[in-house]
Amino acid sequence: MHLSEYMTLHELDDDAVAAGIKRPRVTVSRIRRHKVRPDWATIAQIKKFTKGASTANDYQNLEPAQ
Repeated sequence: MHLSEYMTLHELDDDAVAAGIKRPRVTVSRIRRHKVRPDWATIAQIKKFTKGASTANDYQNLEPAQ
C-alpha cells in the first residue's frame, strides 16, 4: 500500500505523517503525490509507522497520484 493510500484510509494529513516518520512535511507531500521515491531510511520509517502496511515494494512505480 502506497503511503497516499494509507493516509486516505486512516484520514491522516501530511503533518501527522511527518511527525510519525520524523521527516519534513514537504517530504511526505512529495511522497504522497508520487513525485519522489523515499530513500531507504524513510521507507524504514514508513514501514514502522504503518505497521508494515507500506513497504519498499510499494514505491517501485512513480505513476502520478490519481
